[in-house]
Amino acid sequence: MQETETRNGAAPVAAVVKNGQQVGSATVTTFGSECASKLVAALEEPFDPAEIKWRVTNTCKVGGSKGPRDRGQLLAYADPRAYTDRLNALFTPSGWTRDYNVQMVQNFERKERGATERTITAKIVVTSKVTIFGLGTHVGLGEEWADNDNAGTAAEAQAFKRACSCFGLGRYLYDLEGQWVDLDEKKRPLETPRLPDWACPKRQELAAHDGANSHRQASDGQQVGTNDAQATSKGGLYRNELLGQLKVLCGKVGFGLAKSVLQAVAKVDDPERIRDMAKMTAAFEKLEDISRGVERLRAAVAAAGEQRHAAVCRELNLASTSIDDIPDGTVLRGLVEALEGVGAMEGTLGAPLNGTVRDGSPSSEEMSIGEVRGWLLREANRVSEVTRRPLAQVINEAASGTFSFARLKDLDAQDAGNVRTALATLERMARA
Repeated sequence: MQETETRNGAAPVAAVVKNGQQVGSATVTTFGSECASKLVAALEEPFDPAEIKWRVTNTCKVGGSKGPRDRGQLLAYADPRAYTDRLNALFTPSGWTRDYNVQMVQNFERKERGATERTITAKIVVTSKVTIFGLGTHVGLGEEWADNDNAGTAAEAQAFKRACSCFGLGRYLYDLEGQWVDLDEKKRPLETPRLPDWACPKRQELAAHDGANSHRQASDGQQVGTNDAQATSKGGLYRNELLGQLKVLCGKVGFGLAKSVLQAVAKVDDPERIRDMAKMTAAFEKLEDISRGVERLRAAVAAAGEQRHAAVCRELNLASTSIDDIPDGTVLRGLVEALEGVGAMEGTLGAPLNGTVRDGSPSSEEMSIGEVRGWLLREANRVSEVTRRPLAQVINEAASGTFSFARLKDLDAQDAGNVRTALATLERMARA
């Protein structure tokens, strides 16, 4: 048995999960019940009749006034491209994935129609797993005899379409009965069967309705524009769901940080102006990281105190202590590192910001790099308050080029000696 695996080019979209859960390595969007219902209805919508093809499955001869004639039973089907187009229109290429597992199964005994002897052959078996982020995953199985020149393509298409039918996409085609028509001398149908009304789309030109938007109240409190036909437009409800949650993140991280991310990723100030889904996804991923940094900042402020928070903000030349005045992620990291260091040392040593180490506290040689770094920040803060010099300047001077204030967060155990040397320098500076 031979086995291979292939995947379409789309990577899982990293959109927000409303409950914060993650699937694999990517965070994905979870649709509300109303939104999911509309998407499922759009998936179940029949294909345009122009997308429907007919296959002759059975033939027979019937008598007539002009002699026997060939008749054939036709079954309707749609090309895999029609399925792919519907998924792309509803969810964009980054909103769904498909995986293929291909196996070659040997030693099948087969007797072809009309043959007198049985032959030993192999069969191509393909498993297709289709995942629509926010809706779920379904698997379909396809098979074809290996002696067919297009065995791989046929088995792959069958598996993919069967997986899609579990979501409702193309499911109606299984309910269409075969229709008998006359065939020509080459066994080709002389006419195309007519589809019943229930197998025709209710909206022949769905895109024409894109401007007729209604609004619903999203579960996160954001207004997201939607309508019944919008689900089939480019991005559709999927884009609107992600956009609504992107706006929530912008409000959470503050004006300055949100603006810096939107400018860096899409060169816009408003998420509404992002048209490219890849850029919208990238902006979300970045804002999600920034939001975690903001949560760390709030925890660090609670530990270090508002007074120290205000002092560090002044050192970084921020207009105020509001998160709206944090201009970018680099400044946010510096602010968090400075405050976390002070808070950690207060919790470990029980010493006030401008006090002395209590008796029995560990020496710098006994501290971890995190503790030593926090102690460095505490001592530097004392010198900064006494000398009225910027905290960063004090640390850079004490480090003498071995490290810098900007690199504090990158220090590891190998830098502990340099940090201890800087601590000794700070003690001398404090006594001067």
